[in-house]
Amino acid sequence: MYHRVLTSEEVASQAVQPGMYVLDTIFAQQMDFLKRSFTVLSFRELLALWRDGMWDEHARYCVITFDDGWLDNYRHAYPVLKRLGLPATIFLPTDYVGSDQWFWPDQIAYLLRTAHVDALGVKQVERIKGLLFELLGVSGESLMEVVLHEEGAADQLIDRCKTLRKDQIQTLVNTLAVDLGVSLPVGRVVVNWDEVREMSQGGISFGSHSCSHRIMTTITSSEVSQELVQSGQILERAGINYIPVFCYPNGNSNAEVQAQAKAHGYEAAVSVQAGVEAAQPGNRFALRRVGIHNDVTHSIPLFSLRLCGLLSRTN
Repeated sequence: MYHRVLTSEEVASQAVQPGMYVLDTIFAQQMDFLKRSFTVLSFRELLALWRDGMWDEHARYCVITFDDGWLDNYRHAYPVLKRLGLPATIFLPTDYVGSDQWFWPDQIAYLLRTAHVDALGVKQVERIKGLLFELLGVSGESLMEVVLHEEGAADQLIDRCKTLRKDQIQTLVNTLAVDLGVSLPVGRVVVNWDEVREMSQGGISFGSHSCSHRIMTTITSSEVSQELVQSGQILERAGINYIPVFCYPNGNSNAEVQAQAKAHGYEAAVSVQAGVEAAQPGNRFALRRVGIHNDVTHSIPLFSLRLCGLLSRTN
């Protein structure tokens, strides 16, 4: 499971969470390793093996997936995959495709990274502290210290915000932008439909990552249904290599969400729970994956340990 593939210059100039990327040079080495060491399947081929009972217990299968449809997947990952003839699946949040929208975690990370916190006035600090307490129910004083001064502040704040509603998150983002004196980031960070179609012709398949990228366990049942149905319809009608597989935003699901995914015609769904699957997965609507990040897989020995489950992390 990958998210972003970036150059070292892009990492230095952007507010990127450590667990969200691999360097382009490392990614190329990892793909070479997978091609030599595994039978790399498309997700469609994996589903067929399960459906037809043709799983070879002696084979080493691998499926490459990307979450979110980042523009760098097209710029840096796709050329490597195309050169090596490797299939992969990218899970797209359809509202973001071809738009200038940024995911809210990246907005928060950008605001905190760009802000001149030492120049904040008392009123701005107090307003942010009050909002943090109102939204998150934690001490604004202690969290404000994290936000303003500690390394990894964005990651801590983002993790706490994942239980909030979309409107609450937007209120926080807007308040931070005003009080930190930083304009919200602009510019496209997700692929557009022309890039999706090009990759589709080059061996890449696409599954749904919802429409709005809202966490499925924080919205109503009817909203879950809408996210599942509309995103799938958009992808199916786009004339691309679409597979009926869903990827839960942030990996969050429960029995009800999984049942809805199945009821709406998806053949499987992936989580961010660490692990591998075998001839018959225990739950085809909570498939486990191995998360690949630069901070824990920046060499081939570490990469191979990670794939074997000997180098663990929460996702």
